[in-house]
Amino acid sequence: MQLLSKVFILTIVICLVSSFSVLAHGHKEAKGKVTVDAAWARSTFALAKTGAIYLSINNQSKHDIKLLAVNVEASIADDAQLHETLMGDGMMQMREAEDGFDIPSGSLLNFEPGGKHIMLMGLKKPLTAGEEFSLSLVFEKNKVLRVPIEVKDAR
Repeated sequence: MQLLSKVFILTIVICLVSSFSVLAHGHKEAKGKVTVDAAWARSTFALAKTGAIYLSINNQSKHDIKLLAVNVEASIADDAQLHETLMGDGMMQMREAEDGFDIPSGSLLNFEPGGKHIMLMGLKKPLTAGEEFSLSLVFEKNKVLRVPIEVKDAR
């Protein structure tokens, strides 16, 4: 009987140790990633030639990264560009961020209305609420992350 109890206790200990190592391994995997959240595009009117995309990039890796460019399928628009809105000469001005954006380790880069955003130039058709398309984020060292974009009516 005592041998059976020892085997039972040993089995429980092995299971607990395995569970903790799985939890620790899962936690390790969660760190070190670059993730994209809340990716969406504003719906446009019928004759619009430009559109805007907003999202958040969370750099939980151990290294600083740099977003260099964005690309969109040719069926959506002619070009996609990184843009920022700045105050200049007493007016808000929008300009292309040709050098991209640095994203330090452990930080969040937000693209939001009135701030940094992604411009779609030469839309092939209106962006209609409920539709989805893909956007490619191009980082240093030829790393590309494809992100699904949902079109929302944000009037």
